[in-house]
Amino acid sequence: MLRYITLLFLLSLWSYFYPCPSLLSGPVVTTPSGRVEGTTQSHNGVSVGAFLGIPFARPPVGDLRFRRPRAPASWEGTLSAREMRPGCVQFTRNPFPWRDVPPGLDEDCLYLNVWVPATPLSVLSRKTVMFWVYGGAFVFGSSRVDFYDGRVLAVEGDVIVVTVNYRLGPFGFLYSGNEDAPGNMGLLDLVEALKWVRGNIASFGGDPDSITLFGQSAGGIAIGMFCVSPLTRGMFRRVILQSGSPANLDGEDNNLDFRMSQRLAEAVGCAEDENSLADDPERVVECLRNVDVFELSRTFSALGGNTSRLTYPRFGDELLPQNPRKAIANGVFGAVDVLIGTNSGDGALIITNSMTEVFGFFGEKDPQINRTFGTSIIKKQFQEFVAPCSVVNQYLGGVNDDDFNAIRQQVFMATGDYERTCPATYFAESFAKKGVRAYYYFFTHRPSPSPFAPWMLASHFDETPFVFGYPLRYRRNYTLRERTLSRRMIQAWTAFAKTGIPIGAIWPRYSRENPRYQILDVNSLDTGMGPRQNNCDFFRPFFGF
Repeated sequence: MLRYITLLFLLSLWSYFYPCPSLLSGPVVTTPSGRVEGTTQSHNGVSVGAFLGIPFARPPVGDLRFRRPRAPASWEGTLSAREMRPGCVQFTRNPFPWRDVPPGLDEDCLYLNVWVPATPLSVLSRKTVMFWVYGGAFVFGSSRVDFYDGRVLAVEGDVIVVTVNYRLGPFGFLYSGNEDAPGNMGLLDLVEALKWVRGNIASFGGDPDSITLFGQSAGGIAIGMFCVSPLTRGMFRRVILQSGSPANLDGEDNNLDFRMSQRLAEAVGCAEDENSLADDPERVVECLRNVDVFELSRTFSALGGNTSRLTYPRFGDELLPQNPRKAIANGVFGAVDVLIGTNSGDGALIITNSMTEVFGFFGEKDPQINRTFGTSIIKKQFQEFVAPCSVVNQYLGGVNDDDFNAIRQQVFMATGDYERTCPATYFAESFAKKGVRAYYYFFTHRPSPSPFAPWMLASHFDETPFVFGYPLRYRRNYTLRERTLSRRMIQAWTAFAKTGIPIGAIWPRYSRENPRYQILDVNSLDTGMGPRQNNCDFFRPFFGF
């Protein structure tokens, strides 16, 4: 009898997502926002309902440019959600593999995508939801980038995958000192998307009380900020931060954001010294609203906005009342489970991106780095650091003058430790200290199709395709062992999302007293201590942890 009831439930669930093909051409879901028709994809013989391009906010165009996101109105009829919508407007000259490029960029970009595997739901429970936030220094990136296709992750992990767009560069972070451009609009977009998911995901079979946020680089930074924000407290259960943590953000000088906004306004003819943003913010912002969206994006990039932190999130508003670094150090954050980690070559791309004339963006120029050159690079990278010479001594003090490969690795390691590895370490330590489960991974495998030079090791972003099952979609580009690693990482990520405990390897819990991390590589699933423990202890006083 129970088997019969269960069969009826599964058949009704199938017909709910996949109605009669003579009436509808794709899976249909009725949500509180309206009826949605998606498309059917598949992976490994399992169907996936893909609902693409669902609006979670009103288009931020016209008078809504630079303003906080507004909830969308419900729609009449059936919304076609069969194709990706445009990425948010962005411009970068460097060929980051995860950037989005024209055609198809638009200011009307606040849409999300949902992948639902057609695997049986439990009669008593709903599926865990994994909510992805892409990286790109808050100036580029998009949920429509192929790396973030959620079908494989949804099927292999039996979870619902959600990916979202958020405003970037000046459109997401312009700050005028008043409500015309309050700053942090990009982060508030993500909050609005999270609200939409919590209010609608049950219609897709998802559990609104079992949401895990996961993101890479700037996406990880944003997620870490949501851990300390009073606006998002209680909206998610777990977080996964990949090569990004707000513990590396310093300063609380909103004047930096204001000055960048003034420079941008001057460059497009909307302000001048005698008629500045400070004097008349309403007039200046109104003028900026009438500037062509692509002209504004290109001008912002030309002013150096893409290569600085001048449009990073600001602190001192209702979203981020204080610097997240201080909040984390002081234990002021929600008690959510944490899986965090970094890559062995995270620092290399930071330097090649800022010194392309020397190294080439992908490291293809490969110059010889002697001690003098290495010292100059470290001093340049740490020019705003309180004691750059001490960093030189820490990283080059024990290296022989003629060991050019070691010098190169130490130079890039210094930047990677300071920007990625150590802030992630401090983040994990702080959460573990509060008694929640914290796990740390260290990704060390260089993928077969990597465009980056071998000496750059496992570069920034290299782990992300493995999380989304890219090697399982494009099998010929990867080895068998890489496909196995991808499956193991999907297992770990989705098990953590469901239970708070990753599986597929040893995965020891992380703490400052026992800093044991999981190595992720095709050749090893061992554990290590640290990582880079001596270097992170060196930086600890400068971060306040």
